[in-house]
Amino acid sequence: MPILDAKHECMSRPELRQLQLERLQAMLNRAARNVTYYKEAFERIGRLPSDFRSLDDLSLLPPIDRQTLADNHPYGMFAVPLREVVRLHPAHSGRGEPIVLGHTRNDVHVWTHLKARGFAAAKITENDLVQVYLDHMLFPGAVVAHYGVEQLGACVTPLFNMPIQDQVNIMINYRTSVLVCAPTRVVHIIRYLRENQIDPKTLFLRTVVIVGLSWSDHTPKQIEEQLQTEVYGNYGVNEICIPGVAFECEEKCGLHLNEDHFLAEIIDPETGETLPSGERGELVLTTLTKEAFPLIRFRTGDITALTEEPCACGRTFLRMETVNRRVDNLLVVEGVEFLPSEVGVALKRVGRVSADYRLIIQREGLQDRLEVEVEIPPSLFTDTMGPLEELRERIEEEIFERLRIKPIIKLVEPKSLEGKEPVVDLRNTNS
Repeated sequence: MPILDAKHECMSRPELRQLQLERLQAMLNRAARNVTYYKEAFERIGRLPSDFRSLDDLSLLPPIDRQTLADNHPYGMFAVPLREVVRLHPAHSGRGEPIVLGHTRNDVHVWTHLKARGFAAAKITENDLVQVYLDHMLFPGAVVAHYGVEQLGACVTPLFNMPIQDQVNIMINYRTSVLVCAPTRVVHIIRYLRENQIDPKTLFLRTVVIVGLSWSDHTPKQIEEQLQTEVYGNYGVNEICIPGVAFECEEKCGLHLNEDHFLAEIIDPETGETLPSGERGELVLTTLTKEAFPLIRFRTGDITALTEEPCACGRTFLRMETVNRRVDNLLVVEGVEFLPSEVGVALKRVGRVSADYRLIIQREGLQDRLEVEVEIPPSLFTDTMGPLEELRERIEEEIFERLRIKPIIKLVEPKSLEGKEPVVDLRNTNS
């Protein structure tokens, strides 16, 4: 079974814990010295980084969240001067206040290596032709996926936002053997093949690596059945690295978390109490090696569980369950993360409509569908459809401009949404 970095991926648990402690202590010292927020955090608890002599001591510091990062935007959480930063990435839109992420040259090198680990676990070799079908605007890890493939010696075609028909034509003509993309883009490819009566067996595709955002448990199975390929999952966090935090091996029994670079905890999302191994709760991550943007006890908002049980592949890293639920109201539709309030912001730009709206999310096969019901004043209900159609199109354009999702807009009468849930997600019930 291919293991790119057996020295670390197969390290004994005691050795791994010692490595984590050494890297944690170095990171805490660097963060306290260079980041005002962390310096004040240590002062509030009356401790110094040198007082942290075990991994358990980390719980003395309070968790941080995305709002903490937004409050210190743009460069308040950076631990190095900007002259040492070689890359800046904005966090995804649709999640409220902006956040900019920074990476040093070494951060990019580590990120690339972690991506290569995940690809090696998916049995990608120098004999493969890998097609990277990721949106560079929404997915900061797109270029790193490209570098990760090259690190393994495989041939890569980074096709960015090329239209779906061209993607498929290149997949056929170039004899692509591995596809790397978000789950929603696999859905688009499957639908295109079906609509154009292209038999998946005529493709040379053998592996699909789905990266980035969460997916339901049944999604990989459906992809495997419809494309006749193997499917491997990779997990990442927008504010840390996406993907690169965890990866799936061929045993398909959870995602191996890169513990030599990330310290993971599971907490009760309500109380913040640390939960024992195997309990399901919110994933909290501490970066151990990031230089530009270290994060200490970052609340990811993702619900999962961790296990230390050995994997048959030989790796000793913790394994985490696939994430398909969150603690907040963050939504993921068609691979895009956004807060429901962002739809309200778009509606304010339109004007002429009520502040009341409702989101209904459904899944048709493997595809998500977002429906937005919007209350409009009685004066807009006229005998002619022209003004209503223009308003519907304007709302659709504003939401698409803000979220990069094309919704279905339904205009409804005033007060018709009273007493109804503002967000209805029917995907789990439909699966």
